[in-house]
Amino acid sequence: MKNILSALFLAALPSVAGLKLPKIFSDGMVLQRDTSARIWGWTDANAPVKVVFAGKSHETNADQNGDWHVDLKGLKASAKGSNLSVEASGATKVIQNVLVGEVWLASGQSNMEWRVSNSDNAKEEIANANDPLLRVYVSANVAENKPQKDWQGTWTPTEPTNTGSFTAVGYYFAKRLRAELGVPVGVVECAWGGKPVQAFTSEEALRKLPAGKILLAAKHKAISAFDPTKAEAEFQKQQKIYRDKLAVWKKDKKGRQPRGPRKAVDPGKNPSMPSTIYNGMIAPIVGYGNRGAIWYQGESNANHGTAQEYEELLGCMVADWRQRWGHDLSFYWVQLANFRKPTTEPGAESDWVVVQDEMRRALKSIPKSGMAVINDIGHPTDIHPKNKHDVGDRLARWALGQDYGNKKIVISGPLYSGMEKKDGKIVVSFDHADGLKARDGKELQRFEIAGADGKWHWAKAKIDHDKVVLWHDELKEPAKARYAWAANPQGANLVNGEGLPTSCFTTE
Repeated sequence: MKNILSALFLAALPSVAGLKLPKIFSDGMVLQRDTSARIWGWTDANAPVKVVFAGKSHETNADQNGDWHVDLKGLKASAKGSNLSVEASGATKVIQNVLVGEVWLASGQSNMEWRVSNSDNAKEEIANANDPLLRVYVSANVAENKPQKDWQGTWTPTEPTNTGSFTAVGYYFAKRLRAELGVPVGVVECAWGGKPVQAFTSEEALRKLPAGKILLAAKHKAISAFDPTKAEAEFQKQQKIYRDKLAVWKKDKKGRQPRGPRKAVDPGKNPSMPSTIYNGMIAPIVGYGNRGAIWYQGESNANHGTAQEYEELLGCMVADWRQRWGHDLSFYWVQLANFRKPTTEPGAESDWVVVQDEMRRALKSIPKSGMAVINDIGHPTDIHPKNKHDVGDRLARWALGQDYGNKKIVISGPLYSGMEKKDGKIVVSFDHADGLKARDGKELQRFEIAGADGKWHWAKAKIDHDKVVLWHDELKEPAKARYAWAANPQGANLVNGEGLPTSCFTTE
């Protein structure tokens, strides 16, 4: 009888399913000014929802699944933190210290994930980091087989105790914007080291590409073949073998210490597989108001057989994100840095430079885009250049010039725009070429020229205003030319008056 009465009493209480917000809507967040800042969450089916911010109240109703959203339009930049409250189903959530300013996504692989603490001048930079209006969403790495609704992370202000953990490129990019714009800047980091561009793209988008279909077919084949029970049994078997070998090694101390086995990863949650990072880290924040994205990635595609498809794969991802966000977010990427042993002979080929050139070509096929050229700051044996300040600064030039109207800023180094054959020579034209010069004051280097036989020779080169004239004494009818065509084109020295380097290119 007592249990029956208790059940009747509980049934008579009002239903309070509560209210849930994604973790990105949390204390210290930055909302996008001027355009639109979307707030969303989950509550009871069809429940009324009220969002209050900046002295205005916005009301809506959840749908039959409990999903709801409100768009805050035309917010003005505010350097003073305010509270944002959400009410629904008898519950209230209050988000404190919310700023309004500029928001950018910072995505890619390890060079975007790379921390301020591991970059040049880290000690001095961190000690002087004190800007509460520059905030970074420091996030977790999550890979999933299906799109997720939430993603772990924390909004973190710039101060000495925090800044070392920030994405260095994202931080220096935002720092330049802060200095020029004078408004709050928020960076949402969504990067994961060693991962290919297709991992950040949805399956729906990849299915539209021939290369994407091949990648997805391989993924689904791996998922079908994966047996977690067998995988666990094999792991335990290898663990026993490892323990036995380790015991022998500890006794004899001969040779290298044996390494333990790695547990097989479910292919559907493998971050190297297509769409898994999109599902875990991009899908949960689709719609979060932003001005655009910065991107530093491509190393994995250069090393794993998709170099020739990079322009297509990158364009697919950018179009995917823009379609899902519902606006043409600006998209600026970093061209791969110089890396590996320098070449000394003409005619060298490399998937690394193919990806670099695919990135250059993507400037034409992807609107509202830009590229930071950094073939002057890399290292032959380190895939992670420590100079992240110049990388962030060069990305910021594109944003300041194209998004924020600074017409005086030089946004890029010289970019190949065309060629003509004239009097046994090739004349190359460039955009962003004011003040063309050799960085070191020496003769121009790393230009190659070829005739109809396709054999490459080092070219002689001279600057003619905003053009470069190329020739070779033994070539009467040159057919094509290229520049900095190597993974590490040591000696490439063509820059513009701002000192910004020229991208690799081929006239083919």
